[in-house]
This record gives sequence, structure tokens and C-alpha cells, in this order.
Amino acid sequence: MHATLAAALTVCALSSCVSSPSTPAPADPLALRAVEDLSPDPGVLELDLEARETEKSYGAASPTRVWSYNGSVPGPLLDAKVGDRVVVHFKNSLPEPTTIHWHGIRLPAAMDGSLAMQDPIPPGGTFEYAFTLKDAGLFWFHPHMRSDIQVQKGLYGVIRVRGADEPAADVERVLVLDDIRLAADGTVSETLDDTSKMMGREGKTLLVNGVPNARLSLAPGSLARLRIVNVANGRFFNLRLPGHKLRVLGTDGGHFAKPRDVDTLLVSPGERYDVMVRVEGAAGSEIPLVNEAYDRGHESGGAAPMEIMRVALSSEARPAELPMAAAFPETARLADPSGGLAVTLDEILRGEDVIFTINGKAFPDVPPFAVKLGETKAIDIDNKSEMDHPFHLHGFFFQVVSRDGVAVAPDELVDKDTVVVRAKSKMRIVARFDEAGKWMYHCHILEHGEAGMMGEIHVE
Repeated sequence: MHATLAAALTVCALSSCVSSPSTPAPADPLALRAVEDLSPDPGVLELDLEARETEKSYGAASPTRVWSYNGSVPGPLLDAKVGDRVVVHFKNSLPEPTTIHWHGIRLPAAMDGSLAMQDPIPPGGTFEYAFTLKDAGLFWFHPHMRSDIQVQKGLYGVIRVRGADEPAADVERVLVLDDIRLAADGTVSETLDDTSKMMGREGKTLLVNGVPNARLSLAPGSLARLRIVNVANGRFFNLRLPGHKLRVLGTDGGHFAKPRDVDTLLVSPGERYDVMVRVEGAAGSEIPLVNEAYDRGHESGGAAPMEIMRVALSSEARPAELPMAAAFPETARLADPSGGLAVTLDEILRGEDVIFTINGKAFPDVPPFAVKLGETKAIDIDNKSEMDHPFHLHGFFFQVVSRDGVAVAPDELVDKDTVVVRAKSKMRIVARFDEAGKWMYHCHILEHGEAGMMGEIHVE
């Protein structure tokens, strides 16, 4: 058995897992399923992964036909460590072609799952994804064709990669944030109304690990480490836990040198955050985790707050107080070269359709950038549109070095692969392009990417 998986199985209560897909589901509805490791090598995680249709209940709604990985939504939690080799024997049992994109993972371009480098996997087809994990962090996987539909139907899963020095906590949970728009008969509609075209699909049903009206049980006084990922098509989650500060340890590709305490934490589609919180309150009480209103453009700031889940304080004895993580090594700063690739984000109306553009063009008509292998390159992003866009780069981490011309402080430097570029703002990022291939960049509001806000960087 894979060593990391074996260790994870001994702490299921901490890591939200079960022993294998064949074991009974745990009492904890927020537990994410694990996978059977097919390799006896402790440095290899080898698994079967199948995309297939199944049925899922979302609260009081009628059962919904969903698309799943290995029969669950979310798909399984893959637990591994830095340096492990991951081998995925993938089978597509869906009625249409698909791929898997390994969001945030630095890997060979042929394994990235975008159509720039991979042919679609047809119904009944198979493909073997294989790559070595270079970085610790929380990553996720999802299709990269018709992604607005396929992800909305349930195709997403999580990879947690452990590093050598993980911060201590009483409990660690992975929280997969999503929403879903259901028709009265429980079906997932593929139709886009005008609001969804502009803002991305937002559903009234908020989900944590696929569960509506979720409850997370924690002991009073416990130090909880929350590994958060937003897999929603278009919803921004602006998180607040009343009466508590959230300590933000890090984000997509690493930790901040100096973690910061915040009252609210904005997590845009595609982003991940590593958060600690010391849960306080009386046993038996409940604290709502709230999605606060956030103005991301087009008069969206007036939305009413929505409850995402409740933290239920158990009657367990108060644990001995662990210190909260306070510092990490500084992120090595990439050199900021002169010049850079110019990326202008905008939106236009073409008849009754909204077209989201990069440099005045809609994909696939966006001219690709050419970058030399090993080159460190700046990308200057100018968001001329009336709304925020989460910018995602495949295959590489980048560092935000300035916002609207103001340099980022050294202790705020961190490796990212997805970042919010605010409406009518500019941002300069720097990346080192050390892997050859054709790499996508795009807005991670999935409807925007499908409507044209996508481009390619060719590294050779």
C-alpha cells in the first residue's frame, strides 16, 4: 500500500477520507472518498479513475443525474507527498468526449489535459496520465473541454500533496466549495440565461464537499486547518466565520512568509487557500460560515449574505492548545525582466451574445505568445472590463509583483496559478517557463473561458 495513503487511513477523522471505494460510507457526510492504491511502491500512487454518470441527491430536490469520478461528487481525494509518481488509468464512460486537467500541478504538457496538447478522450476511451509531484499544496482536477457543463455536472476532485514540514493542527479538513443550479425536477440545466452568460453560472444550492446545508463538527478550542478550494463555475466565495479571525497561511502554490489574520477571505473560482482558525464557543452551539456579498462587477455587490455551512461545536474535551503557525520561509523572488507579454481582458456585445476577449480576440482566434524554454517572463494584465476575472495559467506558478503599479511587499510574495484581476485594474505577474509545450491561460469563470477569454503560450 502507498505509504502516504496508509498513513492517511489511520487519521481518517482528521483528513476526511475512507479506506477504499468498497467500504461503507462514513458517518461524516463531509468525508471525501479515497482511492485504492494499485502500486506496492511507496513512492507511486497508482489508481483507476472513471468518469461516469450516477445519481446524487442534493437535499430536498429530486435525485439528480450527475457526472462523477468513481461514482462520487466530488471525486476522490488523492493523498500523496512531494516526489511521488502519480499514475492514473482513466476511462471515459460518459456519452461525450472529455479530458482531465490537473489544475495547479506542474507537469509535462502532454499530461495537462488541455486540447492544445491532448486529443479528446472519446466515450469508452482510455488514457494514462502520469507525472511526478513537484510541489506541496492542494490541487484539483477537472475536464478541460465543455468545462462549464462538465464541471457543473460534477466532474471535479482534489489532490493533497504533503511537504516535509506541514503545520500542526488538531484537525485538518478539505473543504470543496461549489454551488449548483437545479431545475424543479432535479436536473442540471445546460441553458445559459443572460446573467449566467455575463457572470458565470451561480446556483442557489451551496455545497461543501457535495453536501448542501453542511455541518462540520469541531471541538471547542481546537485548532482547525482548513484546506479550501473553490470549484464553482462562476461564484466567488467571500468567507466569514462570525466571531473568529481566519489565519491565512498560504494559497495555490505555497505559504506566505508572514501569515495574516483576516475577517473575510475571498476565494475566486479555481483558487485554493490554506487557513487556520481556533474555534471558540460553547459546546452544542453552532457558528455559520457565511458567504458575504462581494462586488465583482455589474452591480453584484448587493447580493444578500448566504450561509455555506455550520460549524457545530461538539462536547469533546478542550484539547491542549497548539500554537498557530506564524511564519514560513520566504518565497524566492523571480527576477522581474524588462518588458513583458501584454494581455488585455475585455467584454463585448456581439448581437445578443457576450464575447469575452483577450487582446481584442476571442479564442481560438487569440494569437499565441512564443516564449523560449527556461525564460523568465513578465505578463502585464490589463483588465478593461467591468468585472473581476480570475486569471489562471496552466503548468507554471507565477508571482504577482505589482498591482496598478504598486509593488507587492516581500512578505506578501507567494506562488500562484490563479489570481483575481479586479475590474478596471492592472497587474504584473512573473513566471519562469521551464517546461516545453503549448500552455493555456484563461479566465476561470468557466463560461468566460468557453466564450472566448482564453489563450495559449507556446514554450520551445
